[in-house]
Amino acid sequence: MRRELDDIIAMAKAGQFDLALQAAQEIEDASDRSETLKDIAEAMAKAGQFDRALQVAQKIEDARSRSWALWDIAEAMAKVWQFDLALQAAQKIEDASDRSWALAAIAKAMAEAGQFDLALQIAQKIEDAWSRSEALKDIAKAMAKAGQFDRALQVAQEIETAWHRSLAIRDIAEAMAKAGQFDLALQIAQKIEDAWHRSSTLWEIAKATAKVGQFDLALQAVQEIFAEARSWALMKIAEAMAKAGQFDRALQVAQKIEDARSRSWALKDIAIAMREIAKATAEAGQFDCALQIAQKIEEESDRSEALRDIAEAMAKAGQFDLALQIAQKIKDAWSRSSALAEIAAAMAKAGQTERADQTFRLALKIAHEDARSRSLALRDIAKAMAKAGQFDRALQIAQKIEEEALDRSEALKDIAKAMAKAGQFDRALQVAQEIEFASDRSRALRGIAVAMAKAGQLKRAVKVAEMIDDPVARLQALAAIKVVKRGKGNQEAAAK
Repeated sequence: MRRELDDIIAMAKAGQFDLALQAAQEIEDASDRSETLKDIAEAMAKAGQFDRALQVAQKIEDARSRSWALWDIAEAMAKVWQFDLALQAAQKIEDASDRSWALAAIAKAMAEAGQFDLALQIAQKIEDAWSRSEALKDIAKAMAKAGQFDRALQVAQEIETAWHRSLAIRDIAEAMAKAGQFDLALQIAQKIEDAWHRSSTLWEIAKATAKVGQFDLALQAVQEIFAEARSWALMKIAEAMAKAGQFDRALQVAQKIEDARSRSWALKDIAIAMREIAKATAEAGQFDCALQIAQKIEEESDRSEALRDIAEAMAKAGQFDLALQIAQKIKDAWSRSSALAEIAAAMAKAGQTERADQTFRLALKIAHEDARSRSLALRDIAKAMAKAGQFDRALQIAQKIEEEALDRSEALKDIAKAMAKAGQFDRALQVAQEIEFASDRSRALRGIAVAMAKAGQLKRAVKVAEMIDDPVARLQALAAIKVVKRGKGNQEAAAK
């Protein structure tokens, strides 16, 4: 029987109302019949067939099912701003509690439509205190969203239940914070009676103020947050400070975090932010400033990575002596050898072949005894050599990566792509076939296919693209070839 009832409801949801009604009338059990007619009436209301929905609702025998159907119809009418009709439907609900909830839903819809006076009139007529409080909370929230903060606060103060009053003041405070009225938002949030809602609101204000660099206010907001959330909030504030370049202050805040794990994460985030800023500063040519930032990073591995980025930026700017000095200061062997390999690639590009060769040899010598560090170092050196056009040496280095197949695959992928960019397509394809990991092999073949297309070898490019195992990478390659083909067609048309 349950399956038959589900089939009738499915008909109604699909808009087959006549068939659904015919089937519902044949249901023998009065309870099941009432429940099914309720669902049909609701489906009609959702489809906007309000008159028909009301007719069906009135035929429901069970009083509770009838009340629920009329409640859903009234709510559906209110959502499309047919407030007069919605109120008429709500007044037909016999059960006082259901009628109260229906009126609360109508008041909420009115408030969201900006009809605040009408919404308040309806809310005041609601008999049930809890439903009335729910309606006033929603009206206060809608007013706050519209920027009517004073009026919203007045409405919030009229709410009878402490729970709803706390929710309303929370919504108002958060709306104020979104509007940039942080001082006021903080004052309002501190008046929230419920401790949990007060804490969550202050957390939202702390996030909003930290985001726009108002760190004093953010720190003030977190003082009353629950201890568990306070640690997380301070972590986010410290991260925002670091991103704004206020490193010393960020570190001070991080040290105040009680939870050890959150404190560790905060220090890590600060290090990453400092590293990124140091890299951007170096790329902008502000090397002294970048070095000062890098030296403040507490975590050794992050400091090494920052110095590597700075050394690479210096090398790209042609400041090889300075780049080498910085690279030699890097304690982490992998980062140091990786930096030297990038410097060597930049030297080779600048035509300083002999010096580049010496630097590559030094990078190889530094590769750490630890298997993982050695693999990473050899991978980066092979990639840098390929960038410099030293394909034979790059392949020799890549083949020396014995412990970590993933690093070897990544190195061969970059070598194959570099060969293809240099027009060495046959050789690039040979290297690609040696790649063990399917994902790297797919990326290599995609790079080769695009390079072939750019060189005018469109048919061959398509064949290579079709060799790609990964369907996504294959589609990307074919799409890229089409773009290149279209571009060449446009160039030819322009030339004619």
